[in-house]
Amino acid sequence: MEQVGLTRRRTQERAAAYAIELVHVRKVYGHNFQTRKEVFLDVSLRAVPGEFIAISGPIGCGKTTLVNLIAGLDRPNTGLIRVQGVETTRLTDDQFAELRSMTIGLVPQVQSLLDDLTVFENVEVPLYFLAQSKQKLDGRSRRDRVEETLKRMGLLSDARRKVGALSVGERQMIAIARALVTDPPILLMDEPTESLDPVMSDMVLELLRGDNMTRGRTVVVTSHDKNLSSMASRTIRLKKRLAP
Repeated sequence: MEQVGLTRRRTQERAAAYAIELVHVRKVYGHNFQTRKEVFLDVSLRAVPGEFIAISGPIGCGKTTLVNLIAGLDRPNTGLIRVQGVETTRLTDDQFAELRSMTIGLVPQVQSLLDDLTVFENVEVPLYFLAQSKQKLDGRSRRDRVEETLKRMGLLSDARRKVGALSVGERQMIAIARALVTDPPILLMDEPTESLDPVMSDMVLELLRGDNMTRGRTVVVTSHDKNLSSMASRTIRLKKRLAP
């Protein structure tokens, strides 16, 4: 029994050493031959805290699927996924939502901003989810956090504008601000600079570089942007699976 306990403890210590861990993950869509799509058959990936990983590859290779699996927006068919040492493949959707609110800032490829709300209100939304967890913030703390994030992004002057009136690039900047407002230890970004002009793109790159270096944030980014990939400590290139 003592040996079993020691083995379990060592396993837990190894798991806690990684911010993100995927072990033999398999993801297949569709249940019959006509609709079946094998995205990942056996994928393993580990990211240590503070690592900056860029994911590249052709369209359809599974970049977005990988981000969604880590974020819990999709689930693997088999395999194990851990986030901050927590085995997320064992969590219910509600349990994962709570973990995500405290540990992950997500910038999806398809934005989910609320057009009828202001920039400030959109960025504040994740803090309400955070309030349902153990990290509850009062109204003043939420306001200070939102204003600080908008200031860092150069968006404070736009705080009262309705999101529905913004350009595509401006909306993307708001989506990034919303992902950062909870100060998460992990940041997942799916093609974050694709819709940005060169000035906005450079601003985001500098922000990511600073966050990664000074805050020790773990960053996983999918991108075709060579400037972004050059900043990463590691680049993983996915290949598109050919149909059987």
